[in-house]
Amino acid sequence: MKIKAQAKVNLALDVVGIMENGYHELDMIMAPVSLYNEIEIHPSQQDLITCDTMILPKNSTIHRTLQVLKEKKPDLSHYQIHVIKHIPDQAGLAGSSADAAAVFKAVCAMEGLSMELDEQLKLAARIGADVPFCMINRFARVKGIGEKIECITTDWKLPCLLVKPSFGISTPQAFQLWESGDQCSIDVSQIQKCIEQKDYNSLMRAMQNALETPAFMLQPSLKELKESMEKFDLDRVMMTGSGSCLMGFSFNQEVLLQTQKYFSNQGYFSQIVTIG
Repeated sequence: MKIKAQAKVNLALDVVGIMENGYHELDMIMAPVSLYNEIEIHPSQQDLITCDTMILPKNSTIHRTLQVLKEKKPDLSHYQIHVIKHIPDQAGLAGSSADAAAVFKAVCAMEGLSMELDEQLKLAARIGADVPFCMINRFARVKGIGEKIECITTDWKLPCLLVKPSFGISTPQAFQLWESGDQCSIDVSQIQKCIEQKDYNSLMRAMQNALETPAFMLQPSLKELKESMEKFDLDRVMMTGSGSCLMGFSFNQEVLLQTQKYFSNQGYFSQIVTIG
């Protein structure tokens, strides 16, 4: 069986506070994008998980997915799983979480393992913070540490350019800098309203990511990359998630192609995608 594991972007990311367990409470708007990893999965005599670009650690999200499902069904079959990566790592695009969600769904289908959605999402949350959203895989308001999901009713499709440098961003360090910095409030409800009403111009003005400034402090060259992208005729440039990937927005295909070609030639990961 061949399956797709779709990446995600954040059109809003607000850090609401710090919970008693030390985790940061978030309020976000997430959406799937047309960029995806390819995964080949087949029944096997033993579990074998491989990737075309790296040796996956024994605690990878796919390993954890199989472990969680084995706890649910002790006689779970073994699987040979191979990941063909297209989603860059440390980008804020949830590549590993997408892999986990795709494998979760595929194994459940192959095993005839039926669960209510709530139970699936609870198990997914044990695998990783973004895995529940990747299970839903549609525009959604996401709160808590990623486990509280409210779908947003829209069929909107947004063209977008993703540009990522070779380096990533340390999520723990970004949150530490957020804690010590100016913590501005983000109107996530207004951003959600823009999406529901397909109000593009208002969305471009309203989108914010609370971790963008801390990320620029950690990697000043990421801020320079954003400034370079802003020299093109893009409507908005913003960081997605807690990684180093930047989103450039425009409905003008020529602008997207020109910008994509320039940054690809500069050695960046640079790809035009569709959000939604």
